[in-house]
Amino acid sequence: MSCTSTRNNPSGSINGIRIQRSINYKESFKYSQGLETQSMILSIPLFSAPLLAAAALMAIGLLLYPVSARLAVAGIGAGSVIMGIVVLAGLPEGFEMQAAVLFGIAVVVGGWMVFIAARNG
Repeated sequence: MSCTSTRNNPSGSINGIRIQRSINYKESFKYSQGLETQSMILSIPLFSAPLLAAAALMAIGLLLYPVSARLAVAGIGAGSVIMGIVVLAGLPEGFEMQAAVLFGIAVVVGGWMVFIAARNG
């Protein structure tokens, strides 16, 4: 059985058999070059009260670090826990596993920071 190339055959037939091309070459080029990616759209309002509180706790923790490292670590950890819980509560569809791992780690590490700050106090 012989197979001929369809490059020089614009009708798209091989040995008299019509072949439909199912690959759009522009689209396959876009995907192979990484030009089109799937995006994650969060449905969490940027100026929600819990996220603002988390950002404030983290900022206050950074400012308090020269005064008291323990309070700074507790503030940053509490902010991380709040931020992780808020984002975990509103995970976007299709990204549950990735977001759960990423923000789950933020909750665990933030909780660990608060625990260490409280234990050493």
